[in-house]
Parts: sequence; structure tokens; C-alpha cells
Amino acid sequence: MELSATEKVTLMGMITYPDLQDREVSAMLDLPNSTYASAKSRLLRMGIVEDSMVPVFPKLGFELLVAVYGDFNPSVTVEERIKNTRKAVEIEPELVLSMGESHRGFSISVARNITRIMRISQYRTKILAEMNLLEIELPREVLFPFQLSRIQRYFNQAPLLAKLLKDDPAISERADRDGVFSPDRLKAKDTILENDISLRSEEASRVDLSRTQLRILHQIVRYPGLSASKLSSLSDYSRHTISRVKDSLIDEGYVSRMRVLDLSMLDYRILSLFHIRTDPKRPLSPRESVSPELLQDDAILLVSRPTEIVLLAVYHDYNEFSKGKDTLIHYLKGNGHINVIPNPRNHSISEAIWVKRFTYHDLIREHFSL
Repeated sequence: MELSATEKVTLMGMITYPDLQDREVSAMLDLPNSTYASAKSRLLRMGIVEDSMVPVFPKLGFELLVAVYGDFNPSVTVEERIKNTRKAVEIEPELVLSMGESHRGFSISVARNITRIMRISQYRTKILAEMNLLEIELPREVLFPFQLSRIQRYFNQAPLLAKLLKDDPAISERADRDGVFSPDRLKAKDTILENDISLRSEEASRVDLSRTQLRILHQIVRYPGLSASKLSSLSDYSRHTISRVKDSLIDEGYVSRMRVLDLSMLDYRILSLFHIRTDPKRPLSPRESVSPELLQDDAILLVSRPTEIVLLAVYHDYNEFSKGKDTLIHYLKGNGHINVIPNPRNHSISEAIWVKRFTYHDLIREHFSL
């Protein structure tokens, strides 16, 4: 998609600084406030970017993040498969993201305990078996307890967009002159789900929020793009109450603003899932786990624990994918972290169906019995 220079700069500002007010971002970008606001409205209207409010799961009492992937019998269409699994599997609130195509799929889930995940797994296996969808293996599940894992990047797409627009003079000038798009600022949203290591324990966090706060949390997660005034018309709370509670939830770290891109509109064609097992004798050090060879700009999700890594990355074409994969494998192999070369799983962004896409509000409602 062709964007004007103003739209490119505005899009970069929106993705990099989702927490700031429009007037603050427009001043940083050296754009008139009206120009920025107009371009922002156009981008939202086109659907190239959308608002998101991400619950900070570890602080809200959730215990683990789970990645699931598998291959399916291609004789059953993806539409038929999704129609049946949606009734028993995707309907579960723990699934916050799910993508499928003709012969494979993957999902990301967040749960308060392992029992919830195992129940979903049993349902999934039962449905897939009844539909004769299972090939050689059952879907693979990779568990990442928040207290034992690192979430180096959770769908922060600012580095990805900066790489895409790096040759645009309007972007590079601001990066070099004012540091508006410096690497540190682009990565500011990487670790929104990362636990403070000093506060980690074997028990899930206790949530000290009132029912009013929890109900408003559910509202702002469900309708991330609505103002406090519009949210008040959908609830029993005043605009002032919603605004005050919303600011408090953000300031206290229970929820974080983000914006996500429609990758297909930016001509991305390949989504790759890497599941990597590391040599337990040579686990990644904290410094290595955020190395540029591992945490590449193409990566939109990177989660790890001492012996396993799950990475999602997106590319425009096979050459980009091959270059990113080779850099990753060379780094891990060259430093003795892997003995077996991982086999990445590629998905076609244009052909795959998003069954769920950053759907958090059902999980909040169920978890807190709202």
C-alpha cells in the first residue's frame, strides 16, 4: 500500500508512542496537530492500524502463556475445520490469538493455571480426532510460565515498521536528528509482559482491584479505541470515573496501550513460527536473549525459557525469510546453543484465516467473573 510521507511519519508515531496524547506526538514529529490528527484518522479508517489495550497478565494473576501449533489433514477445508473447532476450542477465552490455513495452524493462549490449558488441549484433541484432522502427531504445546520465562517482545511492531520505512527520508531524518525513532524508543513496548525478576515468586500475583476497576478494565480492553465519553454511554459509570480509573490502571501497570498493524496491507506475505530447543548445557544468557541476531526487527513475538524459544516473525518474501533464518541459526549454532537445526513453519498471511486476533476481553470477563 502506498502511503504519503505524512502518513508514514504519522504511522511511525502512532506505533512507537501509543501512550502519548496526539499533541505530544505531533510536536515530536514536527507536524501541525491538525495534520497529525487528520492522517491518524485516515490510517485508522483504512484499517492499517488499530488500537489495542493489552492486559498485563502476570500482574493480573495469570500464570502462563502457551504456544500451540500443528499440522492437519488437508482434505478437510480450513473453513470446515474452523467452523467445528470454534464451537469447542476457539470459543475458550484463554485463546487470545489463533490463525489457521489449509494444512496447519497455531495459537497463543494465556491461562491462570495449567488445568485450564489441559482442559482445552483435551477438547482440541477430541474434536480434531472426530474430524479425522490429525496427521502423524498431535498439536505441539509449548508452555511458558510467566515466573520462569522471559517475554522479550510481545507484538511490539515499532521495530518492524521502522525497518520497513528506514529508507524514507522523513523517518531517517527524525531518527538521526532528534532520536524520535531511536532503537531504544522503538523497543520501549517490547517487554510489556515481562516480570520484574526481583518480584518473581512461585505463586501468581494477587490482584487488589475493586469490582468497579475490574469492570472498567474489561470495558477498555474490549473497546480500546473508544473515548471515556463513549464508554460511559455503554456502562453505568460516568466519563470522569472511567477516565480516572483508566489512567490509574495504566499507571499501576495493569494494562498497556499498544497499536497493531494489518500486516497484509503492508505487503507482508510470510509469517514464520520458530520453535527452538536449546542445549541445556549452553542456555541463553540474559544478554544473549535480546541480541539483535535473535531479537531481529522482523520478530513480532519472542518468548523463551532456559531450554525453549518460540519466535514469530514476518517477511515480505522468501529472500527476507531466508536471510532472517540464516542469521538466527548462525548465531545459535555458532555459540553452541543448539545441536539440532530448527525447522521453521511458514504461514501465508494472505491465505490464512485469523480465528482470533488479540481478543482479550473474554479472558478478563471469565477470569474475574464479571
